[in-house]
Amino acid sequence: MELFSILWQFLLLWICLYIIVFVLQIISTRKKKEPVRRRPNSLLPTFSIVDDNSKEPQQRDQWEIKLFQVKYTTQRLNNLFGKLTRLSPSFWNMWFTCGVIAASILIFVGMVVILFAAVKILASAKQIIMPSQPINSSNLRKRGIEGVDEDDQVFLPMIPGVTLPMSHIGYYLLALTVCGLFHEAGHAIASYSQGVPIQSSGMFIAYLYPGAFVNIPDQQLQSLNPFKQLRIICAGVWHNLVLYAFSFISLAGGLKLLLLILGWQSLEGYGGVSVVHIRENSPLAPHFPQSTIIYQLDDFPLVNNIEDWNAHLFQEDGRNKVNQGFCTAVPTEDYGSSCCNINDAYPFGQSDNASISCFHPFPNTGKKSDRVCLPTLPVIASTNPQRCYKASDCSSSSGLEMSCVTPYTPSVTGQVVRIYARFPSWIKTENEGNEKVFVFEGELVDIWESVKVSLLTPRFWFLPSSLPHILELTLRYSTSSWAATEI
Repeated sequence: MELFSILWQFLLLWICLYIIVFVLQIISTRKKKEPVRRRPNSLLPTFSIVDDNSKEPQQRDQWEIKLFQVKYTTQRLNNLFGKLTRLSPSFWNMWFTCGVIAASILIFVGMVVILFAAVKILASAKQIIMPSQPINSSNLRKRGIEGVDEDDQVFLPMIPGVTLPMSHIGYYLLALTVCGLFHEAGHAIASYSQGVPIQSSGMFIAYLYPGAFVNIPDQQLQSLNPFKQLRIICAGVWHNLVLYAFSFISLAGGLKLLLLILGWQSLEGYGGVSVVHIRENSPLAPHFPQSTIIYQLDDFPLVNNIEDWNAHLFQEDGRNKVNQGFCTAVPTEDYGSSCCNINDAYPFGQSDNASISCFHPFPNTGKKSDRVCLPTLPVIASTNPQRCYKASDCSSSSGLEMSCVTPYTPSVTGQVVRIYARFPSWIKTENEGNEKVFVFEGELVDIWESVKVSLLTPRFWFLPSSLPHILELTLRYSTSSWAATEI
């Protein structure tokens, strides 16, 4: 079903692209009316717009459309590239001379990196073919294979759904597009700066891969002296290196500083993470609007922001660590015991009542008879619940018998997580301080996969909370693309 969904989205994308290209093709190749001087019998020496059908329109745009492939070639940018080089010819000569020097250094750096990567690959292959230790099936984990360390590899292929999350494909393709455009723009400007006008430039999309190109006359290029040829040839790599430096500086703090100036707030020192996006099919989606601050998971405040968020949701065994119990009155109503019949097939028990969960005493006695079904929300979903280490720590003003309990969650896919959230000031709630506690039942990693969070949160309602996340991802993939292009 997932494969069918991916294929359908791919086909829908190309249907939309074909429609857009068809409209653009009509607009860009339409005959233009040229000003023609009136005949001699005209009283005034003016120009009028008339159709001259005897002349063919100048072909400035060309479209090449095939199955899942579109190529656009234009001459519209030629004048722009020419004007840029005429603004400061000496600057561009110096600029592209720096590009030749940088590219010469990168040749040797690239050779060293490729040799180092080859050694790593051969070492990994040897470990797989002739393992030093026998493979133990108990060491295999979900979502990972520990036999080969991915972090030990120099190059990691971008495989959608494997090494590249499907939700990140858009950012990756955008990064490739920017990389290609800036790379080819470097060749075009360098060509004009060396006195070789380009014939045309353009873009293409092949299946999902975007790219750009520049057509430089071969004869004129070969007639230049070798150093001028190098200026043109190395210009693309040089531009990619400049963009890599820009992205590196932005990720190191420049982007954060800019966003703070524009109206975002950093949660460093305050704790918590800001909700950027929640997957639509997640049960958390209706409860967490964008810009909501999640400041605590269970009994663990997110003091170190995203670092603590990741640490709690990536527990080694996939289970919560409980340090305290919850005080609750011994139930007078019998909810049965079916909710405590928990296994991997029924991680939430076998009760038809979804409002109850299985609890056991804290500390755990290990006795099946001590487990009891209780209403989930009244026990654990209070903002300030009464906590305990043993039953004697609990007190009741009404004289009811109290017990100290915690959720019984033996299955990894049936964990109970308390999420403490604070809504932004422009969202009004009935709770004081706009705070609320939500209870999630499921796998810990499901929260991480469905809820995207950021260290920055907007100060005002009109600022898009997802912008820092989008810019950061785009820059990260751009850095990877540009670094790979350099090598």
